[in-house]
Amino acid sequence: FSYFHPALEDEPIIFVQVALTTGLGKSIQELMKLSNADQNKYDTATFYSISNCQEGLSRVTLGNFLIKRVVYEIQEELPHIKNFGTLSPIPGFADWFSYLSVDKIKNILGNLTNQDLFFLKSQDLKIGDKRIIENKEAIIKLVSHYIINEKNHKGLPINDVSRFHLGNGAIVEDIVINANISEVGFKRSFGVMVNYLYELTNIEKNHEEYINTKKVICSDRIKKYI
Repeated sequence: FSYFHPALEDEPIIFVQVALTTGLGKSIQELMKLSNADQNKYDTATFYSISNCQEGLSRVTLGNFLIKRVVYEIQEELPHIKNFGTLSPIPGFADWFSYLSVDKIKNILGNLTNQDLFFLKSQDLKIGDKRIIENKEAIIKLVSHYIINEKNHKGLPINDVSRFHLGNGAIVEDIVINANISEVGFKRSFGVMVNYLYELTNIEKNHEEYINTKKVICSDRIKKYI
């Protein structure tokens, strides 16, 4: 789905890619595979890429309008699609982790003393390293902390993708290990991605809470890591 302007002919201003899925998508590689399956068997629309195509409009918040319009369009065209959410990247997470001290990492992990994340700082770390799965709980806890507790000078999440979706009224639904096993995904966040859920009945309420109190709303499965 795209926004266009007549002055730009066939070049979009902004676009979003959407996959029909059963539950929120958990793998970028799987979402991008072509499928001939009957679309009526799916119950969810997973947004997995949103791109502002015009550099001059990079600070104009067209994305929130586009997502809300796409939800409306999909509901009209495919009424069996009841759930809406994203599989989103975590830009900056790997860089943030690279500067963490030993004490801060231990403090974040708390009682997960049996898990060791220092291998993530290794120069020879490769895509598919089995230690990522072995230390899954610790990585989820670390990402949860980063998304929810690490704030900028305005008291908002330091991650810009989080700010975008939370500001639109979404909640942090899940954190997915090995969701993007590409070189880019690994360099960005060790392959970890986030599901943001747009609960249609709560979008406005969530948006107001986030704007007025800077509250980051998350699911019960994420709360246990905070």
